[in-house]
Amino acid sequence: MLLDAQALYGGYGGMDILNGCSVAVDSDQIAVIVGPNGAGKSTAMKAVFGLLKVREGTVTFAGDEITNARPESLVRRGMAYVPQERNVFPNLTVHENLEMGAFVRSDDLSESLDRVYGLFPAMAEKRKQPAGELSGGQRQMVAIGRALMVEPKLLLLDEPTAGLSPRVMDEIFERIIAINATGVGILMVEQNAKQALAIAHRGYVLATGRNRFTDTGAALLANQEVAQSFLGG
Repeated sequence: MLLDAQALYGGYGGMDILNGCSVAVDSDQIAVIVGPNGAGKSTAMKAVFGLLKVREGTVTFAGDEITNARPESLVRRGMAYVPQERNVFPNLTVHENLEMGAFVRSDDLSESLDRVYGLFPAMAEKRKQPAGELSGGQRQMVAIGRALMVEPKLLLLDEPTAGLSPRVMDEIFERIIAINATGVGILMVEQNAKQALAIAHRGYVLATGRNRFTDTGAALLANQEVAQSFLGG
């Protein structure tokens, strides 16, 4: 298993938001965390990436325990994280944003840049444009592309389709599938639960920081209790 986070407890200000939740994903998988607001979805992802101190539980990545490791060290190990907000440098061009993503590298970036531009052709056309002038969907593509510049084994995406139109949301999901097909594991938090579970190999439904349901994406979509309680019927 590429990532295995087990029985995580932790939160903010001495209050636990995570109450024993567990998530795992392999390199050939897309794993999706869904659930109601306040369920601990983004908190679980931050705990994996070292942005939240875990009080109990373990996080293992590529065979090594990384519980409470610093985010910079995780990037060097092959983990990349795209936050929901403030995920681009608005005053830098698209190309400069991508170069910033490779801050841990000292080798030639040309092949990585070509791969990212191949994945997001619209970004190639706008490479000299400031990222702050782009649409929300285009900024999200820049943010994902920048994360790919470290050539990660695992990509963490916190609500990558938040606030996007259905057409752009579909495009982002298509790109996520394409990224996973190259051997990059994906762990994603999503509010658009039905659409996300439709592309997920593994799905985790959280409630109050605990695993309420864990199954394949298809099985969770077919589960009547999940549908009624968490997917709007």
